[in-house]
Amino acid sequence: MGENTYLKWMAENTDTRWCNDSALRADYMAAKESGAVGCTTNPPLSFEALSTETEGFAAKVAEVRGKFSGREKVLEYFRVLVPTITAEFYSLYEKTNGKTGYVRSQVEPRLSGDADAMLAMGKTISTFAKNVMVKIPGTKAGIFVLEELAALGIPTTPTVCVSVPQLIATAQAYERGVARAKKAGLPAPATTTAFVMGRLQDYLAGLNDERGKPVSTEDLETAVLAAVKRAYFTFKKEGYAQTIMPAAFRCARQVSELAGGVFEMTIHPRYQKMVSDAHAKGEIKTEKRIDAPVDEAVVNKVLKALPEFAQAYEPDGMSVGEFDSYGGVLMTLDGFDKTGWQKLLAL
Repeated sequence: MGENTYLKWMAENTDTRWCNDSALRADYMAAKESGAVGCTTNPPLSFEALSTETEGFAAKVAEVRGKFSGREKVLEYFRVLVPTITAEFYSLYEKTNGKTGYVRSQVEPRLSGDADAMLAMGKTISTFAKNVMVKIPGTKAGIFVLEELAALGIPTTPTVCVSVPQLIATAQAYERGVARAKKAGLPAPATTTAFVMGRLQDYLAGLNDERGKPVSTEDLETAVLAAVKRAYFTFKKEGYAQTIMPAAFRCARQVSELAGGVFEMTIHPRYQKMVSDAHAKGEIKTEKRIDAPVDEAVVNKVLKALPEFAQAYEPDGMSVGEFDSYGGVLMTLDGFDKTGWQKLLAL
């Protein structure tokens, strides 16, 4: 894939930064040419890289397999993979004094309710490189761990966040952790909080199918876009320091309608191409759209047809204690486990 003129424009002319959502070398090296300032990995993306880029990883994977097993084996796989990517972004990390140039690596999905285990794993992941962000799920236990890691000065990216309430909770946890870090004489660590909007859309799509499709796919695309914008303007109003990371896009306009906001998007190569194609066809334009209103009639239509969307859309739609049982959270964790972590265990 050649230079992505839309994403390059966005990176150079707006406050919106973006990262590559793939651990494959060809993908993140190409993304850098179009302005990507980092890279995201998760268990499925890590498995894809380690199992397909055999020339680079086969020998090390075999060595790890021979020495380790279970959870420890997967962590060692990450220790093989992640530094190869962080090295490519380290110069950017240094140039920006640690503001960008990060690679994100995720804890085990099945640990989402085990604060002690996630904290221990997060500490281990943080040792892989200076420019690593630890991905912790936005569950009840995860919110606790995010504060603890921030208090230790460890960069984090909350993930598995499919709702505005989760993002607010992660931002507040980060603020508490930073206050503790400063008391201990530590600098505030960098952070982004991932709104995996496509995972919310997938969850709503499943409910929509069960109920006879009362809303269209385009309606769902608009609804989750509205949720991201609502989170963004809530963060601006409250003055939260955390940067929102829109993730798991499902169409080109979900990218273009956020352009101009202070985001650090993470975009999979499939959707990078979709954005490029849409730009070439004139379907999206190089203009800042963050302040463009979302069609409220469509949002209200989805709220009426799928009441579960209100839990994700309203800032007070869920309490921290309800995050773990929300369908979009459960579906996302299950996906990360089955299509990534379990495959890594078997590698």
